[in-house]
Amino acid sequence: MLKNYLTEIANTTIQGDAREESFYPHLSSLVKLFSEDIGKKKTHITILPKKTEAGNPDFRIWDGQQNIVGYIEAKVPGADLNKIENSEQLKRYRDTFPNVILTDFYEFRLYRDGKLIEKTFIGRPFIARKLKTLPPVENENEFRSLLDKFFSFSLPKVFSAETLAIELAKRTRFLKEEVIHQELEDEENNSN
Repeated sequence: MLKNYLTEIANTTIQGDAREESFYPHLSSLVKLFSEDIGKKKTHITILPKKTEAGNPDFRIWDGQQNIVGYIEAKVPGADLNKIENSEQLKRYRDTFPNVILTDFYEFRLYRDGKLIEKTFIGRPFIARKLKTLPPVENENEFRSLLDKFFSFSLPKVFSAETLAIELAKRTRFLKEEVIHQELEDEENNSN
């Protein structure tokens, strides 16, 4: 499974004209194959889903029963995930979505409730980019563990006023920042 995935990623990289979106079908196929491998045959993956309250992650993963498993945000192979991890975009995603993967198609980072809980890489992007050859598969067991954790997640049910308040507070913080940003932008445009 991973060898085929890395072959497709490397071939797209070696082609030389690929954008981030060019790699999406490869990742989608890998996630779908993995979900079927663990018995979740009804998994549905939406690539570039419609905008959410926190923005537009690249992938939304469904369990096949109208429940969202989580989101995946992908960046170009070899991107600096340390820098992206602290970006405003990813902070929004981590604060809003309880189950998120950040990836550059080679390295995968799983965040649960805003905190990094696991990370691993399955190959080295410079081998495909600079050496123009297929990188060997690395850390397959760690990768499977990360995806197992991702797929084992289910959104918590709201059973009490406290859990409802926590969920609403997350969305309210995000909306507050959006309103302030829009007001400042409108004010700036009006002064011009």
